[in-house]
Amino acid sequence: MVRSAERLTVENLVARAKALAEHFRARLPRYDSAAVFPKENFDELREAGLQAMTVPVEYGGLGLWQLGGRFTPYYEALEAIANADSSTAQLLQVHCHATGMIAGLGTPAQRDFYMNEVAREGKLIASIGSEAQLRATEMEVYRAELEREGGNYRLNARKAFASLAGGADYFNIWTAVEGAGGFADRMVVATIPNDAPGLEMVDDWDTMGMRPTTSWSLILKNIEVPDFWVIGEPGAWVRRDRRTFTLAYTANHLGTAQGAFDAAAAYVAARPHLAGSEFIQNKIGDLSSKLYATRSALYAAAARWERGDDPNLAELDGVRALHIAKRVAVEVTSDVYDVCGARAAYNIYPFNQALRDTRTFTLHFRDELYCAQVGRAELGQPFTVKSDESGSTPHDQA
Repeated sequence: MVRSAERLTVENLVARAKALAEHFRARLPRYDSAAVFPKENFDELREAGLQAMTVPVEYGGLGLWQLGGRFTPYYEALEAIANADSSTAQLLQVHCHATGMIAGLGTPAQRDFYMNEVAREGKLIASIGSEAQLRATEMEVYRAELEREGGNYRLNARKAFASLAGGADYFNIWTAVEGAGGFADRMVVATIPNDAPGLEMVDDWDTMGMRPTTSWSLILKNIEVPDFWVIGEPGAWVRRDRRTFTLAYTANHLGTAQGAFDAAAAYVAARPHLAGSEFIQNKIGDLSSKLYATRSALYAAAARWERGDDPNLAELDGVRALHIAKRVAVEVTSDVYDVCGARAAYNIYPFNQALRDTRTFTLHFRDELYCAQVGRAELGQPFTVKSDESGSTPHDQA
């Protein structure tokens, strides 16, 4: 795999991400229109080494998003990419989180194999939990279960929202082993190669926004799963690994909103009749302040994780930050039209893209459920990192 001459480090990570983001910005309309995986973007991400951000240092990665390690540079890089292309940032974080899950929960042999696949070979890993079906009328229930057959397992399941499906080499399938107890207590990750017999990808991702994420459905029919593909003991992701995806979503919403705001401010600055309007000055100042508050919340929560504070308190701050980011991102990407006027609706400007992507991605896990978590904590009820209602944790329905 070709690599950049300058080695990627934590110190040059954000600058490298910002430089790549400008390439991604130029390609986004093409990938969005076709709703296809942004292959050229990931070729450049591999060349720069960003696919290995959450690979442990001993395997040639940066060791980000590891317990006891660095969180802030990881979110800064995702924010920088989302400023130009929310979908590519989301796909990168899906891969990095899937890689990090294996790094945190895998056996030494599994870590050796998969970390080298990512760091040396540039392989991409998706992570798929959802079993929400497109036309279903009942609430989502996790049902995917491994059945022991001889020396291996068998897996039959249908998964949805498989972001990165169009480019993944492996799929971390959230599933459970047989036995008593709820899904979360029995959950393991089955890392399935993309060419495994019985794996079918269904391109049903016809959506308003985030179209290049290729978040297709997966049908898994009688797939033979050897023990080596099974990551973590039952319940390990919930009980033993305190990390979540919360702040990565926050960084993405913030980056997308900041990109729309920057474009609006540049648009106004080039037009004296708009720049001199007190109404527009007021609106620009209001949106700028809300973005500042969102960024402050994001990196304050990230700092708590880095300091090793109580993870329950760190995650509670993360949930607060994500709620703020969702609301502010929707507001910013909507209000820029009032700031810029009717011509902002033309696709030669980036506002339609930002609005569609933000409105789509902020629907990931219902915001009122996040707020309810915070509300219960404020009322003295227990809150844990992997609560029974979390966007990065399976939960069992009554």
